Amino acid sequence: MHHNVIPSGFPAKRSATSHVLPLTIMFLLMCCQVAWAQPVPRQSWENTAKQAEQLISQHSHDTSRLEEVRSQLAEQRDQAYKLATYKDVEVRALEAQLKALGAPPADGESEPEVIATRRASLDQALAVASGPIYYAEGAYERANLLIGEIDTLLRESIVKQLISQSPTPLLPSRWLLAAREFLDYNRQTATQFASFLSDRDTRRPWLASLPLFSALILATAAFLAKLQPLVYQRMEKMVEKAQSKIQALLLSLMSSLLKILFPALGTFGFITGFQAISPELASIQAFNTALPAILLYIVISDWLGLLLFRPLTRAQRIIAVPDAIARKGKRTCLMLGGFLCLISLVGALKKDYPFSTESIAVFTLLAITCGSLVLWRLATLLSQTAPEEIDREATSTASQGVVTTLILLMKISSILSVLFVAVGYDSLARLAIIPMVMSMGLLAFAILVYYGLINLLSHIFADREEAKQGLLSVFLVIIIVLALAPLLALTWGARPTDIAEVWRLLSDGIAIGDTRLSLNVVITLFTVLFVGILLTRWLQYVLRHSVLPKTKTDIGAQTALVTGFGYVGYTLSAIIAVSAAGLNLASLAVVAGALSVGIGFGLQTIVSNFVSGIILLIERPIKEGDWIEVSGYSGFVKKIAVRSTRIETFDLHDVVIPNSDLIAGTVKNMTLRSFHGRLIVSIGVAYGSDLNLVKTIMQQAAEEHPMVLSYPEPNVLFVEMGDSALLFELRCYIRDVRQMFVVRSDLLFTLYGTLTDRGVSIPFPQRDVHIISHPASPPQTSPHEPLQQDPPKQDPPPRQPPEQDQPPSDQADPE
Repeated sequence: MHHNVIPSGFPAKRSATSHVLPLTIMFLLMCCQVAWAQPVPRQSWENTAKQAEQLISQHSHDTSRLEEVRSQLAEQRDQAYKLATYKDVEVRALEAQLKALGAPPADGESEPEVIATRRASLDQALAVASGPIYYAEGAYERANLLIGEIDTLLRESIVKQLISQSPTPLLPSRWLLAAREFLDYNRQTATQFASFLSDRDTRRPWLASLPLFSALILATAAFLAKLQPLVYQRMEKMVEKAQSKIQALLLSLMSSLLKILFPALGTFGFITGFQAISPELASIQAFNTALPAILLYIVISDWLGLLLFRPLTRAQRIIAVPDAIARKGKRTCLMLGGFLCLISLVGALKKDYPFSTESIAVFTLLAITCGSLVLWRLATLLSQTAPEEIDREATSTASQGVVTTLILLMKISSILSVLFVAVGYDSLARLAIIPMVMSMGLLAFAILVYYGLINLLSHIFADREEAKQGLLSVFLVIIIVLALAPLLALTWGARPTDIAEVWRLLSDGIAIGDTRLSLNVVITLFTVLFVGILLTRWLQYVLRHSVLPKTKTDIGAQTALVTGFGYVGYTLSAIIAVSAAGLNLASLAVVAGALSVGIGFGLQTIVSNFVSGIILLIERPIKEGDWIEVSGYSGFVKKIAVRSTRIETFDLHDVVIPNSDLIAGTVKNMTLRSFHGRLIVSIGVAYGSDLNLVKTIMQQAAEEHPMVLSYPEPNVLFVEMGDSALLFELRCYIRDVRQMFVVRSDLLFTLYGTLTDRGVSIPFPQRDVHIISHPASPPQTSPHEPLQQDPPKQDPPPRQPPEQDQPPSDQADPE
């Protein structure tokens, strides 16, 4: 017998019209799906895909056409991706209705006819509504495949261009050819300039503007030669005379910016004046176009060399080298900029005049040889300063291996570039040296940015080492590397489309459960976390140096408050960062729970120390500055961290104690409630001394000392009659137990002097040794043993006179 079971989500009774209405709506939606479906440019996508397939099938090496078609495919792929991942409201509504029906029945099971009919209608409507999405998914995969094939063709073209061999420039005949063509180029330029001057219409305005712009060029040269050094010297003096660290930082930053701003303004004025007075000649058009880039290389290389080596200000020098090497380093950086200018100039000459490939090879050989020598010179200078002479503070983030590797790569690049250009591989020679020089420039800029930010953070934390060794320095390195990685890739020959492709893959990310982890998510996560940590550190600094010192809270409580605030700030930063990144960690809860059990067993000691550290900060049985004894060590508490506590002993040794030992073990804290403490001074006097006089002297010495408290009053106790002396103890309480040894020393000095002046002897143990001589019997010798002769007698050592201050032997008991 068949039973119609109605799910609990539906009412028990339905009218006939209640089933007709949803079916009617579904039918209308199916009929009108063209009206509400998302528009898909199918014809445009098909045309672009067919063009790409045709180029791929023909193995075309027309890079411009391939790049154009690839750009169109990339744009259409992005459109398809958006259509494939976006579900409009109709699709989401149909999916919600299907979800309300519950899961479909398993094989061999059935469901009520009404539900089955409704499910079929919803499935059919969902299939029709999802048609554009399915097509977009197919178009996305097709475009992705075609883009990969086009990239393969483009890479093959690049490789073919790199390994193409030009004539070798080592033959003397080709040097003569290059000289003749260069002279022909100069004669052509001179002819064009003479023709320009012979034309009255072009000559008059040029002559009219010549004085003005010539004056502009001269003024720019005078500014760079005279005024600029004076401004630099004045700024350096202001930095040295700055009254605060923040003022010195701002002046130093302003000085660094002026050192590139003034040359940039001067370069702009020079370019403006030169291009204004430069005649419009066909033979120098490419040169005029490349002139801004040429001068920009000079300005940037000089600026980087100046800030890295600081030849005039040794204190601000990042690489701590002698002044002579610093000056050489700055000049070497400037010469590297000149090498890039030569390469740009060769490219401009190639466009302005139809030089032969032999002549271009000769020009390239000259430029690359100069660049190789300069790059080798820079590597030699760095090898002279690394690793012994480089300032440890300036290179704490770079290991010796990294510096050595960079020096080795620079030398290898110098050698390979000359070898490649000598045998005719100009493209390989350029690839070997130009990206290396540009990479050194990017590395220098990254170092300057890093240390500039470190100096800024040091003013926030008031501790440069804390800024350099904490997590913030790691975040800075990561951010700088991620920011410069695309530029570095472009320097080494990557195309902008390659960077965009990598960015797309990283932006798409990977799916982990219901969470998609992409580069945007990671950047958002770490950026918010970095800002949160930075804000927390700044608020800790404000609390420690501005707010809490104005209260009556002791130092230990202030430290506990600052540390607790840091824990809260870090936790909130992590929670806000996860929320801002849109990470859904609910799906990872089970996995995290399983991992936490395993990690808990392995890290139970660390967790125990962490919890103990929190207990120490809350209960405060010890605090920074306390004198404690624990685990056989005695000293002052210097820092209570998350995992351990650092104690400085009286020998100035640092002892790290796990926090769990401070909670579970026995700790003796001499300064928990106050700095008061009891001091016991023992002293012995000779038998027969005036005991009342001794007591009075000891009592008076304690009362007169400024560190001894009057209440509880000092006590003198006669504790024992010893073997050699009568023993007394002075028991008193002092104001600061940390000065116990100093107070003991003062009291002993006072007691010894007063007792000696009042005739009271302070004995010391003595013993009388009596030597009894017995007549020696002759030795028994064997008849087989030879008689032994007595050794020669030696004079006895001279007798030392008795000490003058030795008391008589009858003052102490000989026993």
